[in-house]
Amino acid sequence: MNIKLLALIAVLAGFGALVCADEVKLDATAAGSRLADNINLPFVNDPAVLGKWVSVDFVRVPEDFEPGTRQFGGDLYLKDLTFKAGGKMVPGLCFNWTKGVVLDSCDTTASAYVIKEIGGAAYMFFEWKSGDYTIRHRQPEYYVLKKE
Repeated sequence: MNIKLLALIAVLAGFGALVCADEVKLDATAAGSRLADNINLPFVNDPAVLGKWVSVDFVRVPEDFEPGTRQFGGDLYLKDLTFKAGGKMVPGLCFNWTKGVVLDSCDTTASAYVIKEIGGAAYMFFEWKSGDYTIRHRQPEYYVLKKE
């Protein structure tokens, strides 16, 4: 068992307040040439994530985010996410969540999220595992969402 997986287990068990994206990259395997993450994670509650989060930016790495200054030029594809009790989400067709991770059963990805307080507001940094990740094997970039 690798150290990143152990770190994720500790976070999911409630031993860590934040999870880094590197700790959630779960043994991605290439099925053909497409990456697939392990999405068979047990549900662990995270009361801090419940509610609606609205996209405010898209950045290469979380450190690039500056509140009030938009880095991404253009419309944001992901408008918002709503986290409901018991691991349910809106949109809910393919998405569920557990503490620190959004699970996408359609694309077989496990995307880390981290919530940070910045300037008195709650922001979520959410790994965007699009085809750039699953097909091109590139590092995911991040949506920045603000709690509504």
